[in-house]
Amino acid sequence: MTAARAVLYPKVDSPGQVNAVVVVAGAADDRYVYARHLAETGVADRVLVSQPSPSGDKSYSASINAYCANSPVVARDGRRIQIECFEPDVSTTEGEATDATRIARERGYDSLLVVTYWGHVSRVRIYFEQCFDGPVYVTDTPRPLSKSRKDALLHETGGYFKAFLKPAC
Repeated sequence: MTAARAVLYPKVDSPGQVNAVVVVAGAADDRYVYARHLAETGVADRVLVSQPSPSGDKSYSASINAYCANSPVVARDGRRIQIECFEPDVSTTEGEATDATRIARERGYDSLLVVTYWGHVSRVRIYFEQCFDGPVYVTDTPRPLSKSRKDALLHETGGYFKAFLKPAC
C-alpha cells in the first residue's frame, strides 16, 4: 500500500469489544467524545487518553483536563468506565504508542482500539502494531478533522518514512 493510499483511504476497524480504547492527542475533531461513546456502548470499560504537556492552546488543554477529571463515567447500562490520562514521555505518535503500550501491558490488556483522525489512521496502526503484542484496531471519528487532503498527505508521508526507518518500540 502506498503512503498516499494509506493516508487518503485508510482501513478503519470497528471491533465488538476490546480491553481499552486509546485516544491519541489531537484537537478540532470529536475523537474524545467518540472514544467515550464507544466505551459507553460496550466496546470497552476503559479509555486511555494521551495528554501531552500543554502547548500554546489553553482552551484545548482545559478541555482535556476536564475530560480526564471526569472519571469514572457511568454508562446507561450502569457500567463504570474508567478514563485514565497519561502524559507521553515524548509528545509524538511514537511516544504515545510506546507509553500507551506500556500502560496496557501493566494493566494486563490484550486488545486495543485507537481513535484518531482519518489521515493518521494508517500510521497510528504501524506504530501501535510495532509496540503492542495483541490485536490493535484503529478507527477515525464520525466528524472528520477539516484538514485538507493535500496537507494530510504531506504531513503523513514524512511520518511514514520515519515509522519505517525508526520503529516506535
